[in-house]
Amino acid sequence: MRRLKFRRMMDSLPHEPRRHRQAMIRWVYIGTVVGLVAFLGDLFVGNLFYLRSEGLVLGDVAVIAAEFPVTVRDIYVRQGDRVSAGDIAAMVSSHSVTESIARLSSELASRHTRLSELRVRLETAEAISGFAETRHNIAANTRKELETIMVRGLLPTDRRSAAIETEYRSEQDLNSLKAEKRVIESEINSLTEVLHEADNSVAELQRLYDQGRMSVPMNGIVGRVATEKGAVVRTGDPLFEIYGEKRYVLGYLPTGGLYEVNPGDRVWIDTGLRSVEGIVTRVEPIAAALPREFQRAFTPVDRQQVIRIEFAGGEAPLPLFTKVKLHSKFVLSDWIATFWPISAGVTDLRRG
Repeated sequence: MRRLKFRRMMDSLPHEPRRHRQAMIRWVYIGTVVGLVAFLGDLFVGNLFYLRSEGLVLGDVAVIAAEFPVTVRDIYVRQGDRVSAGDIAAMVSSHSVTESIARLSSELASRHTRLSELRVRLETAEAISGFAETRHNIAANTRKELETIMVRGLLPTDRRSAAIETEYRSEQDLNSLKAEKRVIESEINSLTEVLHEADNSVAELQRLYDQGRMSVPMNGIVGRVATEKGAVVRTGDPLFEIYGEKRYVLGYLPTGGLYEVNPGDRVWIDTGLRSVEGIVTRVEPIAAALPREFQRAFTPVDRQQVIRIEFAGGEAPLPLFTKVKLHSKFVLSDWIATFWPISAGVTDLRRG
């Protein structure tokens, strides 16, 4: 049989540049389509498979509030100032507190005077009681001797009556002194307790007022100044907000995803081109309204579950109130592990 000889087609040369360009264009097109599909899938359904949310950098907050109506005389701090515990943030004055301290001090002075008088009376009664008891013993013995003499008929009746009268008065005076001592001691004990409580109340009021000095309770940064010089502040109204130096991220966790977020999970905290690592420390069982900058216009108020994320060791905390983006790495085996019982084997294979 005659062997056929293979002849190349003129339009299919092996080194034709046109075919290389077509193959390259085809692969670029396929890659573009796949990338677009992946982008759109991540955009619309990516939240179902891994954590992708937003958060806000905060610090442990302490609020300096007025515990009584005050007038702000001077302000020594501004928003963003770094302060230390014990620093004076403002000077205030309160006419009601000044009057209360003056009135209570006056009442305390009068009660202390009363206590001093009672103690003088008690000392006097104690000093006389010994003499009154001796007097009573002498009167009783005298009456007994007179009764012995009277039995013999050597004493008139009026002398016996006088002795009985003397013994009666001495016993009456002695019992009166004993009763007075008991009453004075009881009154002194009650007054001492009342004075102790009143002294503590005045001291606590003076400590809270602190001559109008509003002190900073902890080291941190002044976040908000809610008053101004000359303003009248009502009881309970905040004057300043102090944010502690230890910062954390308050994240908002979308619900309804096919993943779980647990304490100890590591996430990435992004702001612009900077990315730092964080650790989820607490997943709150509540949903809170998102801050205003996270809300979408013309839509109902959005609420999401709250999580607390602390910066990993060695990571420099971001500035306070920085708006950040949160995301976790999507690992296919970890996601599959939530649905199939063979997840342990898959995870071991991935780690190996």
